[in-house]
Amino acid sequence: MRVLIIAGTLVLAICLVVFLQVKSVKFSYATQESCARQLTILPGYNKLSGSKASFDYKYRDVVGIGNFKIVSFRTCFIAKKAPVPGEKLLNLSPFGAWVGTKTYNLKVPNLPVITKDDSLSHPLATMKPLIIGLSKGDKVFDYQLGTNDKSVKCQSVGSGLSCDVEKLGLLNDKLYTIKISRSFNGSIVDTLITKTIKTINATNVVDSSVKQNQVVYNKPKEVTISFDKPVTGVETTLEEVSGDKRTKLKTGQLIKDKTVTLTLGSDLGRDKSYELTVSRLVAVDGSGLNTPYILKFKTSNGPGIASVSAGSIGSPLTQTIVVTFDQPLKSGQNVANYITTSGIQSSVWVEKDKLYVSYKNAPLCTSLNISIKPGLISNYDIVQDKAWSFTTRTICHTTSVIGYSRQGRPIIAYYFGGGSQTVLYIGSIHGNEYSTKYLMDAWIDELESNAGSIPAGRRIVVVPLLNPDGAANSSRYNAAGVDLNRNFPTADWQKDIYSTTNQPVPGGGGATPLSEPESVAIANLSSSLQPILTMSFHGAAGYAIANLATGSEALAAKYSQMTGYRNMTGVTGAFSYPITGTYDDWLREGYGLKSVLIELSSNTYSEFSRNKAALWAMAKV
Repeated sequence: MRVLIIAGTLVLAICLVVFLQVKSVKFSYATQESCARQLTILPGYNKLSGSKASFDYKYRDVVGIGNFKIVSFRTCFIAKKAPVPGEKLLNLSPFGAWVGTKTYNLKVPNLPVITKDDSLSHPLATMKPLIIGLSKGDKVFDYQLGTNDKSVKCQSVGSGLSCDVEKLGLLNDKLYTIKISRSFNGSIVDTLITKTIKTINATNVVDSSVKQNQVVYNKPKEVTISFDKPVTGVETTLEEVSGDKRTKLKTGQLIKDKTVTLTLGSDLGRDKSYELTVSRLVAVDGSGLNTPYILKFKTSNGPGIASVSAGSIGSPLTQTIVVTFDQPLKSGQNVANYITTSGIQSSVWVEKDKLYVSYKNAPLCTSLNISIKPGLISNYDIVQDKAWSFTTRTICHTTSVIGYSRQGRPIIAYYFGGGSQTVLYIGSIHGNEYSTKYLMDAWIDELESNAGSIPAGRRIVVVPLLNPDGAANSSRYNAAGVDLNRNFPTADWQKDIYSTTNQPVPGGGGATPLSEPESVAIANLSSSLQPILTMSFHGAAGYAIANLATGSEALAAKYSQMTGYRNMTGVTGAFSYPITGTYDDWLREGYGLKSVLIELSSNTYSEFSRNKAALWAMAKV
């Protein structure tokens, strides 16, 4: 019995020594729990005292029956607040009583710091993680990498951190102020580094097998995009776009050095719009695209018409019209089955992407129609499924040179219609009154466009530039210094005349009546035509004046009413200088022909819209 008492006392003494001895525990940042090997009886009944606000505990390697814990072999401590370097005494005892208390001295080392690392000494890669070294691994604290308005959590990797820079959405080739901070339970503890750093240069697209907004005529099996840096990863999509509807197409992808090839699972639909988007790209240096690259393109239908060398009116009487397709035609097909012409006898042939329609000596004002039925096949075996037609009309006028100026310039007359009654229009008798030539040029275009409106039995003759030398020299007079509208054989013709500023112009009426070739040219034309009405245009008083031949006064009044020009017929002093030997007076005196002189309101502007209706009214008198 005595021996048992001595043995029990010895065991109790040893247990007391073991439990009363302070257990040293080194806190580790590399794990979430810092543990010590320690036998604990009935661990489920122990409670923590001491620095319990900063740390919690857990028993590990527990042996028990069911949920009843008999003994544990390790005691572990977990930080509840941000650890502060130093020693912390923690007491564990049954029910929190002093009997059986076990004291632990938890030694908390200095916090991890960033080691000397050149990862922040170079431009920052925007598309790969930033690796930062720490003096020791840390799974206790959280770390963040952030800019002014965004941040990402960094992962603990070994004795360092890995921060997902891509999630910050930084642009390439830009300056940013970044911060690396440390937090515990969501609260910032301290900032380890603040630094302004430039991001790496962006990766750029330098070429593509399909160009931006291109119309694709062939049947591509792949689309290749080239970049200015080697590529390691890319995300692409190809969509068919129809209004707001988008249909994603199945594609494959191959990366080789600086090139990304998108392989197509099937032929692209024809006459469709597509968008190829590179939404994400990672280059070998960790850069990316500053913005997604979007390539827009369309596919063609079958052969379509790109251009026609002829206009809808005014085609020459002999010519070869060239119709250009938007893609070459397949050789060997019988184009006669699809291409026809009518209206003018023509020959037709095709070479590559050109259709040639040739004719000779066609009649005036005759229409030629070119029609193409569906069925033509392109070089890429794409069938045209739309009909096309084009109509042109040969010129509706002829021209003749009615004479030459003093300096040898031709004076040209334009003839429309084939009737026996002529209305004659004359511009630029005075060379510096450019508005009158511009008006006559516009009138010629109007007649050409609307030749069908010329009354049957009526002929329209236009002489747009009677004084070409004066126009070339910006002069009222011809090259001999003669005012052509003072050079006609009227009862009041005079050799010496007056200018528009009432200054004497010796010899301005010509040496004799009709001494000038320009005057002779229009006189001969007028004598030959015997027009039922002559309209002569000047500038720039804004008048309508009849030559007082029978019926001319009513026409002047009508023109005045339609245009708003003042009717100055018979008004004494309408002009502030003497006027002699005029063309309009010669028409009345020599032939009794009606004439209306129109003074436009400008010397430079044609005023065509103001005169258009009145010009047609005079053509139909």
